[in-house]
Amino acid sequence: MKLFKRILLGLVILIVLGGTMSFFYFKNKFLSAPPNELSVTNLGQPFDFKWEGYTYNGKHNPYGAMLIPVSIPGVDRTFYMQFDTGTPSTVLKYNPFLSINEKYNNLIKIDTIEGKLRAIEASIKVGTVDVAASSLGFVSMGKKIDWSDSTAVDIIGSIGNDFMEKNPLIIDFKSNKITLLDSLPQKSDVETDYLPITFDGRKIFLSATLNKKPASLWYDSGSSMFELIVEESTFWKLAVPNAKKESFEIPSWGRKVPAHNIESNGEFQFGAVKIPLKTVTYMEWPNKMQAFVLKAANIGGDLGGMTGNKLFLEKTLILDAPNLRYTVKE
Repeated sequence: MKLFKRILLGLVILIVLGGTMSFFYFKNKFLSAPPNELSVTNLGQPFDFKWEGYTYNGKHNPYGAMLIPVSIPGVDRTFYMQFDTGTPSTVLKYNPFLSINEKYNNLIKIDTIEGKLRAIEASIKVGTVDVAASSLGFVSMGKKIDWSDSTAVDIIGSIGNDFMEKNPLIIDFKSNKITLLDSLPQKSDVETDYLPITFDGRKIFLSATLNKKPASLWYDSGSSMFELIVEESTFWKLAVPNAKKESFEIPSWGRKVPAHNIESNGEFQFGAVKIPLKTVTYMEWPNKMQAFVLKAANIGGDLGGMTGNKLFLEKTLILDAPNLRYTVKE
């Protein structure tokens, strides 16, 4: 009996320690972000974005990624950056900037800060918006630029939520346009059109309902082609009975991640706008903490999950981060 009690006590201690460590990670890592080093000007003008598709299991999905045209002063070429609300900070790929420096005589100053390579005092034009950054980090190598190929789509990094932290953003999915604004009216004609968001750690959580129950959705435009990503137990709860699971792999920050889709028949409600949930997804994250985050997103009993852009196709999504509100328009 004493041995059993000791084993039981040991298990309780492990569970408590695991829960404490998970809570620490969620509050101090996931819900935190480095300082915003961006300054944005020339606001209020819509600019186009384009879609990059992705093919899996012989099926082509045209909504694999949102790409924004980007230009660099002094460089005669249009580049692209992925619009990724899943990352709190704008980041770059190293090899494209190495190519730029090789061709344009070290136009971009790159230095090491606290052991990490960063682009110093960088200026870029994101669509129509002028962006100045005291420094920007590199997160992957990327591909070197083939200057002889004028038709290439050169992706040089990702635009993160620091871009919209201080300014409202409108995404018109029907017209493929984005607008960054100085501000929005504090009161709309129908104020109930707006719903609350949380923006802790520069992560966007949308409040909505799913099947008439509260839902807290982490909006990650980098997971563009998915309606709802959940952890495995919720995946099966939302699946249509006897539906067949479809499995495939997707690229994620240089890795291949196993993913699974299954048919669902749910319904989201974003204010007055109803959107069907036709497919639900779960992923076998290489980092188990990512799976934990989806569970931790289950704040206050709300369903926790991640949504990309697919739910909002043909709609307009207005994200007013400074005032912690958002709305979906038909």
